[in-house]
Amino acid sequence: MEALAHITTPEFAVAFIVSFLAAALHSTVGFGFALLSVPVLSLLNPLFAPVPQLLVVFPLTLAIVLRERHAVEARSTLWIFAGRVPGAFLGVALLKLLSTAALDVLMSLMVIAGVGTFRRTAAREIVAGVASGTMAMVSAIGGPPIALLYRNDTGPTVRANLGLVFAIGLCITISVRAAAGEVSWDEVVIGAALLPAVWLGLRASRHLIPRIDGPRLRNIIVVVAGASAVMLLVRGLLNW
Repeated sequence: MEALAHITTPEFAVAFIVSFLAAALHSTVGFGFALLSVPVLSLLNPLFAPVPQLLVVFPLTLAIVLRERHAVEARSTLWIFAGRVPGAFLGVALLKLLSTAALDVLMSLMVIAGVGTFRRTAAREIVAGVASGTMAMVSAIGGPPIALLYRNDTGPTVRANLGLVFAIGLCITISVRAAAGEVSWDEVVIGAALLPAVWLGLRASRHLIPRIDGPRLRNIIVVVAGASAVMLLVRGLLNW
């Protein structure tokens, strides 16, 4: 665990606060943990992301699904996963065909295309799954397309179904990384140390949810998804 010696107390304090804020956002809105925490913590110290964040967001998503289990729609999530598989393969193909800058711009346009209001159908769930799978493979940000798909549903429905999709996806991602030797004990220890911050964020969401469920939640989903699109677009244009 030599790498742990390279983390200072101020760095850990910042990582704790960022993880708390990301968990509170994710637990309240249904997504956004990686969008907030991974870019910030990667700049702070590469040891904090992305693996430790993957490890801590997994139990968070399970807790959200358990909390909102009455609103889970299994058929809907199955359609989304039917799209995520080909979306992942599409992402791999795009990685080989396009530059990183071009991919960022393309991913931002995919999110922007989903901002329009529409009714959720099986076909659109599959399309959102494809977009999510592609974005997750290319940019590690796969939440916005699915969140936009559910934004006109109730808060529990948004959080429960996004949580179920993320939990299954994270289980696959973490398992593949571990099998490939891409998860170190240092990263496991760092993740464990940040779990209290995630738990506190989950607890804080209980006070935030009553304040934002309803029209405010729909607006927040669009804002957070839009922020991800802007971030990707700016990064792509700067690196073009």
